[in-house]
Amino acid sequence: MSEYLVFVERARRAEKAFKILWKNGLYEDALSRGYYAIIHLCFAILIKNDLTIPKTHAGLIAKLWQCRKDLKLDEKTIKSISRIQSLRESSDYGVVPTITEDDLKVVEEVIRNLKEVLGC
Repeated sequence: MSEYLVFVERARRAEKAFKILWKNGLYEDALSRGYYAIIHLCFAILIKNDLTIPKTHAGLIAKLWQCRKDLKLDEKTIKSISRIQSLRESSDYGVVPTITEDDLKVVEEVIRNLKEVLGC
């Protein structure tokens, strides 16, 4: 299986977990799985465009921003990915639950946008 397809499959599984966790009210865990669905989709987009994968998540955001026009990504999507990254860190490491239903709706929207960019 190609590296591209591996990332698409990992994104599919993470998205499935995201939806199950969200449905069961586990918002922090849902956000984490949704975030990783986004990361895997972003990696697939980079590979599809013959670009290298950055070593850090912050590097990924920077690369997406730099290449946004070539990758056909809008500014809102990239800003949302950056915000979701921050939310994931605070939900994984923070003491007080902070994730809302609206946050998960943004994750869902970003996943949908990235899948459209990939054509899947």
